[in-house]
Amino acid sequence: MEDKLKKQYNGWKAAFWVLVIVLIGSLLTVVHLASAPVKTPAETAAPKASDTSLELVLNQKQVNALANSYIKKIQKKSKKPQYRFIVGNQYATVIGRAKFLGVNVQYAMNCIPVKTSEGNILLKAKGLAVGRLNLPIGFVMGYIKKNYQLPNWVYINQKKKTILLDLNKYTKNKAVHAQADEINLADGQFKFLITVPQDN
Repeated sequence: MEDKLKKQYNGWKAAFWVLVIVLIGSLLTVVHLASAPVKTPAETAAPKASDTSLELVLNQKQVNALANSYIKKIQKKSKKPQYRFIVGNQYATVIGRAKFLGVNVQYAMNCIPVKTSEGNILLKAKGLAVGRLNLPIGFVMGYIKKNYQLPNWVYINQKKKTILLDLNKYTKNKAVHAQADEINLADGQFKFLITVPQDN
């Protein structure tokens, strides 16, 4: 009888230590992702406006259609987690799934888009909804950076809780250059300056 009780006790003891190890491992992963060194790339300079420059005005529906079309294209052959980007009346929202303690949870990260001095777009994270979990924004941004397939002109800084969309880098070698001129979420109006590069 005593041997049986000892075996049961040892089983619970082993289960307890396994649980402790899993929790510590998860905590260390969170700390590592949130405190990993962040490379801050230099923002690509905007081309000078010229006689070939023109203003392009898009509404909310058009911006969402362009974003969804581009994201679907880069994710088409990817085995990495999928995500969506939606521009609303108050926020630009990144929606996706993250794995936490072995469980897949859906999240929605609200950002405020701001035009930078170089005509790029900086998304400043302001809120995060992750089911009933209360995860730090920096952790989710670190997860996105590590696990999602992002284009080389998108930079995530989990320390500052920002995402830089370097439009100047994206359009640098294209037939036309595009840079942000005005972002107005409330009115659903987005102005871009389109410049055709001139041969020297």
